[in-house]
Amino acid sequence: MSRLSYLYAKVLKKYFRGKAVKNCEIDDTAVIYSGTQIVNSSVGRYSYVGYDCDISNAEIGSFCSISANVVIGAAQHPSSWVSTSPVFENVRNSGPKKRFSFHDVPPARTAVIGPDVWIGRNAIVMGGVNVGPGCIIGSGAVVTKDLEPYGIYAGVPAKLIRFRFDKETIAKLLDTKWWELPDENLDKLADKIKSPKEFIDLMNSECGFVE
Repeated sequence: MSRLSYLYAKVLKKYFRGKAVKNCEIDDTAVIYSGTQIVNSSVGRYSYVGYDCDISNAEIGSFCSISANVVIGAAQHPSSWVSTSPVFENVRNSGPKKRFSFHDVPPARTAVIGPDVWIGRNAIVMGGVNVGPGCIIGSGAVVTKDLEPYGIYAGVPAKLIRFRFDKETIAKLLDTKWWELPDENLDKLADKIKSPKEFIDLMNSECGFVE
């Protein structure tokens, strides 16, 4: 196959592979890219989910940026049983069709992704994990535990690299809950988005959004 043919095929796949969204609440302003499967989940306003992601049993907040090939709410098998195979479980559409028994498995745990979280390509966030507002998760990271707000995490398993801001700034940003503001208020604040201090000051003084 020539390079031109390869690129053409890649473009066709990108735009025509479709997506699967089942039993979800997706905000009208959110964007779900093709190749992505989302089941039993919600996605908040102005968030986007990149190509070829696999998301189940997740609550994704507003203004989140999720790159391609991200897995959220990864399925977990019962490790305390004799076997971890789904052929002994009462689970549909999982593994081989054959069932030796139909034991119930614990309900899936919901992964909660807070507002304004950025998740890098190929990252995995396990079910039951809570990711705090403003976090950054590095490419290829595997998140197995709760993450503190505005932390930058990377690695396998994911570990804290540093916080994006000092403790005082983080506390003030969390107090603003700016991600809950209506669009007209965000229009007034957007000019200061590059400076956390100016952003917070504007909310406190001119706009009066925070007491």
